Amino acid sequence: MIASYRFSLILVFIAFSQLGKGQTIIQKELKENFTITNSVYFIEDPGKSLTAEQIIASSDFKKVPSEIPNFGTSTSTFWLKIDLKNLTEQENYLLEVAQPGLDEVHLYYFDKNHQLKHSTTGEYLPFDHREIADPNYIFNILLPKNQVSSVYISVSSRDFLQIPLLLGTRDTFFDSIKTKDTMFGLYAGFMLVMLLYNSFLYFNIKDRNYLFYIIYLSAVIITQTSILGYAFQYIWPNFPLLAQYSWAIHGPLVGITSLLFTREFLRTHHYYPKLDKGLNFFIVGYLLAVVLAFLQFFKISFTIINSFAGILSLYMLVLAFLIGRKKYKPAKFFLIAWSAFLIGVTLFTLGTAGILPFNNLTLYMMPMGSAVEVVLLSFALADNINTLKKEKEASQAEVFLALQENGKLIREQNVILEQKVSERTTELANTNGELSVTLHNLKATQAQLVDAEKMASLGQLTAGIAHEINNPINFVSANIKPLQMDIEDIIEVINKYEKITGVEELEVKLKEIEAYKKQIDLDYTKAEIKTLLAGIEDGARRTAEIVTGLKTFSRLDESDVKTANINDGIESTLTMIRSAIPENIKVVKHLGTLPIIECFPGKLNQVFMNTFNNAIQAIAEKKTGGTLIISSYVQDDQHICISVEDNGIGMTPETKTKIFEPFFTTKDVGQGTGLGMSIVFKIIESHQGNIAIDTEFGRGTKIILTLPMKLTVS
Repeated sequence: MIASYRFSLILVFIAFSQLGKGQTIIQKELKENFTITNSVYFIEDPGKSLTAEQIIASSDFKKVPSEIPNFGTSTSTFWLKIDLKNLTEQENYLLEVAQPGLDEVHLYYFDKNHQLKHSTTGEYLPFDHREIADPNYIFNILLPKNQVSSVYISVSSRDFLQIPLLLGTRDTFFDSIKTKDTMFGLYAGFMLVMLLYNSFLYFNIKDRNYLFYIIYLSAVIITQTSILGYAFQYIWPNFPLLAQYSWAIHGPLVGITSLLFTREFLRTHHYYPKLDKGLNFFIVGYLLAVVLAFLQFFKISFTIINSFAGILSLYMLVLAFLIGRKKYKPAKFFLIAWSAFLIGVTLFTLGTAGILPFNNLTLYMMPMGSAVEVVLLSFALADNINTLKKEKEASQAEVFLALQENGKLIREQNVILEQKVSERTTELANTNGELSVTLHNLKATQAQLVDAEKMASLGQLTAGIAHEINNPINFVSANIKPLQMDIEDIIEVINKYEKITGVEELEVKLKEIEAYKKQIDLDYTKAEIKTLLAGIEDGARRTAEIVTGLKTFSRLDESDVKTANINDGIESTLTMIRSAIPENIKVVKHLGTLPIIECFPGKLNQVFMNTFNNAIQAIAEKKTGGTLIISSYVQDDQHICISVEDNGIGMTPETKTKIFEPFFTTKDVGQGTGLGMSIVFKIIESHQGNIAIDTEFGRGTKIILTLPMKLTVS
């Protein structure tokens, strides 16, 4: 307690020791607030480490060089000292820090009992922490009469540190607040009416200029409301962080939206494409400033935003001036409107800098300038719509005249056209008849070619069958004559045994018979008979196999869906074409165990024959022989695959794309119809399957046929 009393005495002594430095003297009752300009001193605290006690005890205060304290953008804390001498009977006063954008504001002063009083506020606290609900920071202070009181204010902010200080009574402040709120209410009401009015026009006219104008107008309203502190008071009072960063958001927001509106309204891309591209630089700069602000580089961000605001304003003025010289009338309205806004901004800046009196009028010069700008831009938009309307009417008039002329020409041409149409119709009818005949002939020719392809396959099959059957038949017919002679010799031996009638002749006859046996070499004859019979039996068996294979291959019931084993069809097809396979071509079979599937067996055998023949011919063209590999396997639970792989000449990409086209062939004229693979494709398609071809010219071809195990009835 004693230590505290001693400290208070020291503070009082120090305070009185500063009286010679200058003070604000209150000599009479105040009728209105006045700005404190001649008794403000400051200390900069870069490290934000000084306490109130250290500041009060300090003798390092320097006089503020300007009428209104202005420290620009800084991360330091600034301590202000104001000496006030009250010569009136009034002791209760209000002190206002008229800068809504400060992060922290602390006020210290001594009461009648020399106790240090402390009040704190700022955007770092929710709005309801303030002593008086006002966008600016207003403090109650007690100034004992006939005494000099020192008031200490600590301020820090991410925003611009311009600190107007106003002193007044409760009555003068409430009058000022009422006037200020009334002016803001009028401004906000006017701006909202303009916003609704232009929104109504946009939804009726659907002009893009109005859309961009509405966006820009919304940005101006929220920015001006934020600058004056009303946004924090009424819109986001419980979000201090948003209030602290509002300058870093709203400045770029207005800049970018004004830029977009200017670009659309002045049609800069049409009149000055290069200058229009230059506007993108400002968009990038503003976005960079926002990022820097949130990365805590406040001074750089603030410098970019302020610099771009000035440069962009001049840039748009120049654009409006240049475009206006091209007789684009809306540019003149824009130039006047933008100039009005810049005048308002300039007067506001001069007022806050102390060059002009700092009062409600200068405070609201920027909002008033924006209001004038809004009105003039609305006039400009209306004039632009009228201009477009007149142009549209003129264009419609021209179109109407052109339509009248065209109508006359059309009527004149109709007679000629009707005659030509009649003539052309007759020609088309004749041509249509000729095309019908040609189409009929083509269909007949196609049917003949398909039959020719089938007959070619049938001829090849017939030749193969004839060759295959001829070998065993020749083998049988060649063995019949020797067999007949051997049987006659055996019969002769039997006859000689039958001619023996008596015992007396027995020995003689037996000798004759033995001699005859030696003559015909009976043992050899018996062995030869067995050999000949075996040969005949083999020929008959081979003939039976060919007949069985032919029966399997032919499948005369191919118009009906049947169940069949695909491996049987592959085997029978290979049997039919065996004679057509050259000796230097090796056929390798890898036939897996396949389930019985639903199919048209005869048609699939034709697919196998055409595919195998193409592979054999591709190998044969290499002249050196090769290998034909035929595989079958189950792909999944619903499909089987047949792979036909050869190491023949392969196909070029062009050939591969055309292989299934009707009448396409790589053979010489007269050696093929070009329908083989086309028929294969249609048969596989009718089986709901597909064909995959993997080929490389000079290395061979692999064709994979995929068939479902069960056909879907559609």
